[in-house]
Amino acid sequence: MTQEQKDEVLRLKRQGKGYKTISKLTGININTVKTTCRRSGLFRDNPEHRVLFTIPEQKYSTAVAIPKPLPPQRSVTGDKQTDAYLWVLEVIKTGEPAHIAAAEDALKKLTITPKQAQANYTHYLQSKGAGWTSVFSTMWMDNPQHYIDNAKSQYQRAAEVRGVFGSCEDLLSKLTEPEQRLEDAIGWIYESGCFGWTDDERKCGRVEGQRVFDMWDMRRDEAFKTMDKILPQPHTLSDVVREFNYWDWLYQMRSTARKEVDPDGYDDGEGPISDRETWLDKKLETIRPRDQKEALEVLKWYLQSDRHQDSVGADSDEVYLNLIGIHEVA
Repeated sequence: MTQEQKDEVLRLKRQGKGYKTISKLTGININTVKTTCRRSGLFRDNPEHRVLFTIPEQKYSTAVAIPKPLPPQRSVTGDKQTDAYLWVLEVIKTGEPAHIAAAEDALKKLTITPKQAQANYTHYLQSKGAGWTSVFSTMWMDNPQHYIDNAKSQYQRAAEVRGVFGSCEDLLSKLTEPEQRLEDAIGWIYESGCFGWTDDERKCGRVEGQRVFDMWDMRRDEAFKTMDKILPQPHTLSDVVREFNYWDWLYQMRSTARKEVDPDGYDDGEGPISDRETWLDKKLETIRPRDQKEALEVLKWYLQSDRHQDSVGADSDEVYLNLIGIHEVA
């Protein structure tokens, strides 16, 4: 079989054609078609991809090295009960189980209700010039259970971070191997934040209007030029889903770690990971399901994916057509 014939067999198989159909279309013996497809490795999970994007298991202790201390009691509004309530919320936010338990007991002893404390603190902020923005500062103050639930959830997620990475600081100070490969290959596109700017735009220090979107497109297009060489290629839709799940898990781990290290800080953004995920979106449209079972599993995942159901423009008809199309029996 010539290289041209081999390429045609693989091309037809990527389109979702069955072995019998490919044999009829090319005139090549069906056993040769099967052998060619199987030996290519393109129609089963890429083992190199699986190794790199399998979510790691816990290997470190989840215990906190040094428990967080109680926050100092302060006079904020001048009203003792309101200030006591504010302090209890700060205690809850530490996330320490013992502190949270003590805070829950303290809430029962306060003579002020959460709603009264919220009203008092809102009035105090407005007296200091906060105006209507005070609504955001006090939004959940009348619901201490909201703070308790968030603190307990954060504590559990932080324990997972410590179990996998050793500490939150270690996760934030190092890149995982997939991240490092992206950084080494295309990190330069994102480093300056001025990729594609004209000399005039660099002088004035900004881009405006449509040029903002043009810069995003230029950055993405530049990143896409070598995206298929930076990391192992997904061979199957299952590979694509695995990688999406890995990036989502890593984002959640980094977000948790940042909240532990700097509760009032902001995420730095995903840089090349965001463009990698956009590149993966197209794979969901072009890699054909191996069988009906894989198509159904990926469709269920897609319908529950926050990225693809909650982000503008991420939900693609082409993905649905790829997944629910007619699939011949191989």
